[in-house]
This record gives sequence, C-alpha cells and structure tokens, in this order.
Amino acid sequence: MTWQSKLWKEKKGFKYHEFWPELFFVVFLILSFLISVFLPSKVMSYIVIFILAIGCGRYIQFRKRGFPYFLIVVGLLIGYLLGNLLGNRYGNWRTILFLFIFGTVLSYYLHERGYMK
Repeated sequence: MTWQSKLWKEKKGFKYHEFWPELFFVVFLILSFLISVFLPSKVMSYIVIFILAIGCGRYIQFRKRGFPYFLIVVGLLIGYLLGNLLGNRYGNWRTILFLFIFGTVLSYYLHERGYMK
C-alpha cells in the first residue's frame, strides 16, 4: 500500500458524494434569501420568483423527479419566502407561492412536451 492510498483511505473530511443535496439546499436557501432581500419592489419580486420557477421546472424535468432535486428546489423556495417575509416585506407570500408553483408546473409541462428546449 502506497502512502497516497493510505492517506486517501484515512481522510476524514466532508463526504461530498453523500451530502451534496443538503449542501446545495443550504447554498440555494442563502442565495435566494439574499436575492429576495435586495429586490426593490413587489413587481420585481414577482418577476424574479416566476423566472426562478421556470428554471426549477426545467431542472426537475431534466433530472427526472428525483428526491434530492426536489430538496434543492424547496431550499430555493424557502429562502426566497423567508427573504421576502423578513427582508423587504414586498409582496404577498401566497402570491409568491402561487407564482412559483404555477411557473414550475408550466415550465415542466412545456419542457416535457418539447415546446421549450
């Protein structure tokens, strides 16, 4: 056994291949929180969440509905809602939730049918 393989075997760091969904959940939660906090108006908040929802619909369609991918999308939604509720107080959380679900389902459907690529 060489010293490189021994070093690799005894490594006790972050196991990325086991915990990547949680890592991306936290990263997207923080990023969407910051985006939501710094938006200047209600209209911008609604536009941004709809655009994020379209991206999430494409992401879920591309990844074929696996659980870790839903966890990442939920992290994005929770961060955005928290930023909107705590940060700028622009927009209604029900409207944001509706736009996110509508945009995600619409984007998923359009990508699944081949209308968008």
